[in-house]
Parts: sequence; structure tokens; C-alpha cells
Amino acid sequence: MTVRQPRQALRAASAFALFAALAQFAPGEARAQVNRTELVRHFNVGGQVTLPDDRPAARVRVRITGRGDINRETITNDNGRYEFADLPGGVYTLSAESLLDASLSAGPTDADTSRTATGQLTVNLSLRAAPAASGARSKPAAVSAAEIGQRVPAEARKAFRRGLKLKADGKPGEALSSFTRAIELHPDYYQALAERGGLRAARRELAEAARDFDRALKLNPRHEAALRGAGYCKLEAREFAQAAEFFERAVAVEPSNAGTHLLLGVARLELGRREEARKSLRRALEIDPKGAVRAHVHLANLLALEHRYAEAADELRLYLDAVILDPELDEMRRVEARWRALAKGK
Repeated sequence: MTVRQPRQALRAASAFALFAALAQFAPGEARAQVNRTELVRHFNVGGQVTLPDDRPAARVRVRITGRGDINRETITNDNGRYEFADLPGGVYTLSAESLLDASLSAGPTDADTSRTATGQLTVNLSLRAAPAASGARSKPAAVSAAEIGQRVPAEARKAFRRGLKLKADGKPGEALSSFTRAIELHPDYYQALAERGGLRAARRELAEAARDFDRALKLNPRHEAALRGAGYCKLEAREFAQAAEFFERAVAVEPSNAGTHLLLGVARLELGRREEARKSLRRALEIDPKGAVRAHVHLANLLALEHRYAEAADELRLYLDAVILDPELDEMRRVEARWRALAKGK
């Protein structure tokens, strides 16, 4: 007996992929409207740590203190991501220090759980070099090698950095304007094109976003964010073969991005390439079990397509146990119950 797959769950992957995989804007833009209640008693605090040139900072020790005797540490992954789970509500202080360069640190920065209604609070940290000794001349702001190679004008670089900060602060409209200004000042600024494309995709301006990603890739065919963004636009257009091609290229450039593996798994599943889809989805969960938690939904759909209903229900249960707020939870519970009934009826 063939079960009609929960297409709502599959289409919801697009929204998740945009917010989790592209990671182009602040979490506040990604959430559905939720009443600010006290349903969530514990919180997760996490985010990304970046280097002075805005690249992800791996091997950084992040510390959180506050609320009684809480004093925890964690190390960022290869994508500069960190997370502290199951914290009671309150105000915390975050700080960070690079294990690869002792001169780089960040913080202290406040994290107030009252700022979130969902239990997930994002706090991004930017590493900076220690201040120069008294009387010494300050060094100019760090510039990435990629920017040096492009000879990006200082004003364009300033507009780009401002856009990144505005995006991290949850001001996507202002960030978009800053990225546009950077592009006006330097039309070949592919990093700014990719960032603007991500913000346009978030606003569902997919045609405009696709044009930005295409321009960025003509300037740098190996720019991972532009490859991922172009693939996302193709995925939304249901051009799955082209989407998979873009994601495969992105994975070749950056194999440790869980979000790209998740998107690739979705595209491959739509193409009927089940074993490849399974491999991509599992890889996403290996890299980032929490960030790629939606992969469980797609694995569940895949298993149900193979009439492995008990396993499909178990996979879906992993998602249901991990997620507190999702408008589809009730529907997913009904699907789980139906799959378990089919498994018993074999």
C-alpha cells in the first residue's frame, strides 16, 4: 500500500533551508509570529563567531556565565558555530578567544533570554585583535585576501561590513541597502552580491536573488554562498536537477556545511535518487545534528516511500522530540500514527 507523502513537510524544507542553510539573516526574520508566553522554560544560546575579515572562526573557545553558578565553555566548529543548550531563563555574558591566534578575542556580550519567544537565542560574536599598546599606532582594519585580490575600494568594503553587522542585528532591510551601496561602489563585489541575494531570497524575491547569485558566480564560480543560493532558487523553482548540480558544486568547495548537504538531500530526493539523498541527509545530521534536524523529516519521507513505515515513524519521532515550535507538529504526529498503524498491519 502506498502512502501519500506529507507534501507540506517537504515544502516546509524550503523555508528551513533558507533560514538554516543559507543563514543570510537574523533569526527574528525566520520565526513565525509566536505569542510571548512562558511555555519555554529552558533556552538554547548559540550563533556564529567570525574573524576580523568576516570569515567563520573555527577553534574558538566560547564561554557563557551567569544565572547562578553557570559557567560553561564550548569550541566552535569548522563553520564558526557554537551553542549552549538547556539554559534557564536570564541574562548571560558571552566571551570568546581564538585557540589559533591568542591576539583575537570577543566580548563580553550580553545574552538576554527575554528577547526570544521560541527558546532559541542567537548571539553572533566578532573576534578583534587586542588593542595596541599605549602610544602605538593602531593598525588598519583587517582585509581579506579575497578583497585584496579584487581591489575593493575602502568605501565599498565599509558598506559591506556595515551590511553584515545590520544583518546580524536583525535589520535585513537596512542590510540590503548597505549591500546595494557596496555593489554600486564596486560592481564586481561578488561577496556583496551573494549577501544581497540571500536577503532577497528571504523576502521571496527569488528572481532578483537568482540574478544576484548568477552575477556573483560569473565573477567567482567557486563562491560557496552564491552556489548554495543559486541552488536554493532552483529548488524553489522545482528545477531539481539544476539545484542538485549547484549544491554538489557548493559541497565540493565547502564539504563541512550541514545546510548544503541538507539541501542537496532534498533535491536528490525529489529526483528519485534515494540512496544519494539518504547519504546527503545523513551527512547533514553527522555534521550538525541540531542545525540539520529537519533532515529527519526527509529521511522519514524517504523510508515511507520504501514502505518501511516503522523506521519512517521512528525517524519522524526524532524530529518531533527535538522541536518545540513548528506549525506542522500536529500534522506530523498524525502522519507518525498512520505510519505506525501501517507497520503493525503488515
